[in-house]
Amino acid sequence: MNNNQSIEINVSEETLESSNTNLEKHENLAELQETKRESSEISEITLIDFADVADIESTTIYSSYDDPKNWSPKKKILILIIISLTSMISPMANTMYYPAVIDVRHYFRTTDNECNEFLNIYVVSVYVFFTGTAPLFVGGFSDVYGNRRHLYLIALSLFVVPSVVCALVKNVWVLIAMRSLQACGSSSTQCLGAGVISDIYVPTERGRAYGIMYLGFYIGDLGGPIIGGYLTESLGFKWIFWLLASLGCILFLIIFFFLPETFRRNNISSSLQLSYTLKQAFQKVNPLIPLKLLRFPNVALKIVYMSSIWAFMYVQNVIIPTFSDTYKLSSFTIGLTFLAPGIGYLIGSVIGGRYSDYVLAKYESDHDGQSYPEVRLKSIWIGSILIPISYCAFGWLLQFKINLIFPIIAMFIGGTGSLFVFNSTITYLVDSYPEFSASAIALSDFIPCTLATAYIIMTVPIRNAIGIGWLFTILASINLLSISCIILVYFKGKNWREKQNTNGNL
Repeated sequence: MNNNQSIEINVSEETLESSNTNLEKHENLAELQETKRESSEISEITLIDFADVADIESTTIYSSYDDPKNWSPKKKILILIIISLTSMISPMANTMYYPAVIDVRHYFRTTDNECNEFLNIYVVSVYVFFTGTAPLFVGGFSDVYGNRRHLYLIALSLFVVPSVVCALVKNVWVLIAMRSLQACGSSSTQCLGAGVISDIYVPTERGRAYGIMYLGFYIGDLGGPIIGGYLTESLGFKWIFWLLASLGCILFLIIFFFLPETFRRNNISSSLQLSYTLKQAFQKVNPLIPLKLLRFPNVALKIVYMSSIWAFMYVQNVIIPTFSDTYKLSSFTIGLTFLAPGIGYLIGSVIGGRYSDYVLAKYESDHDGQSYPEVRLKSIWIGSILIPISYCAFGWLLQFKINLIFPIIAMFIGGTGSLFVFNSTITYLVDSYPEFSASAIALSDFIPCTLATAYIIMTVPIRNAIGIGWLFTILASINLLSISCIILVYFKGKNWREKQNTNGNL
């Protein structure tokens, strides 16, 4: 009897365990079915999104394992080369135009005074103004829309079409309008490139990456005047715009076929993430939102310092064409003169980027792998000393009409120092606000370019009133005073950032 009861109890226990096992299996199966159903719904949404061509939605669903920072070095280098090539078009479109001044005057049959006003105020100033203004919108839009590749293609289209119109233009005011649109398209590639670098590189690699990206930028700045001078003398100034349109088309095709999407929305806890549609992004983005970064003292003070350096560069660009009077140079030779600062920019960009990463990596190795963005600012002091000295010397060398080789050397040293500083300060902004990388870079362009518009307009009157030597002395004094801003950021920036709470939003 007891044996039978024992057997029955054992059987009952086995049955109970079997039932529990089956129940667990059913629960797991139910969970799997629920997950499958949710995945199916997401797939349906994705298909609907792709079908909604009118909204051109960014619907790629990214796995948490597909982090662009984990991509292979070869793939990253390919992406970096592409964005570096694309960054060439903005400075090239700007500087290629300088040697064409005389031809433009003859083509539109303007008087000398009208031509000077047209070139100094409308063409140069308007182009520079929109170079700074357009990224302000594109940068914020890129961080919200979440598809940098789409925006690259749109920006290049906005560059190519006005370039073609400029080549066919018969009216000077149409030329001004098209140059403005050109500036909007070409300058947008800068903040998009900064966003891509933030997407694919960790902080200790970004300095070198920015150095390579700006290498392309300053190759365009370096080659633009030379190419523009040659085309103007041999084929006519309109071939400048045909070349720019062709280059834009080539870059469009390269990005279309070879540039993958790099944006990932890190502030979403799920491993699945959906980007905004173009329509939603337009409704959400306020082009003035990047200006909210100015409420952070480390951002505002950094931009004040950078603006003082941009003043040197833009005033220098306005002064170089006057060498035709001072040193009796031809238009093509003036274009060659731009090689001096251009080569300085190239060297400063590459060496400055590597040195910036070295400073950060060394600090990490000495502090158990720990660092913070302000450490990178240690790398700017060499450049910050060279800048005011070299540009002040440049002004007085021109004032006394010293042999041209000496102003050329001064421009080279100033260009090298400028990019030493630029690289580190730009990378500092991205390291400090990686979620707003494109917006931060756009803001860094907007304020200096807006001020540069005023610099360009005022350069000739001030030079005529007090002389070019005192003009650059004033600029050097402003730069020396503004160094205090970056010193404050170096010592106080970490504490300021720790008190800030963006929560992924501005």
